[in-house]
Amino acid sequence: MRKYDFISALAKETAAEVVKNREEWMKYLTTAARLYKYPFREQLLIYAQRPDATACASIELWNERMHCWVNKGAKGIALLDEDEAHGKRLKYVFDVSDVHAARRIGRYPELWELHEEHKEDVIKRLEQTYG
Repeated sequence: MRKYDFISALAKETAAEVVKNREEWMKYLTTAARLYKYPFREQLLIYAQRPDATACASIELWNERMHCWVNKGAKGIALLDEDEAHGKRLKYVFDVSDVHAARRIGRYPELWELHEEHKEDVIKRLEQTYG
């Protein structure tokens, strides 16, 4: 089986798994909440391969924009890439735990978190906005 086919099957299996019960769905949502800029299918694949991932990016983004280098031996997270120009292939992202910052110029992403003292205000605002 080609790796692309394996990862494609993994996406389908994971989708079926996370909707089985509330507990599985909540585990998935915990990962997805940290990776809110990724589309659903990519969130599923990141969850399937690295449920503890907190901030993922391509090696190019880590190197060129963040000045972080992927650690030797780090294993990428495979995502499906169905670009019309290149056909069906895999692309890889790495979690922040897989990289280290270059001296003086490297920077890690700022991870968003909800502090307890702001929780009530955020909930009120969400209720006002979305009911």
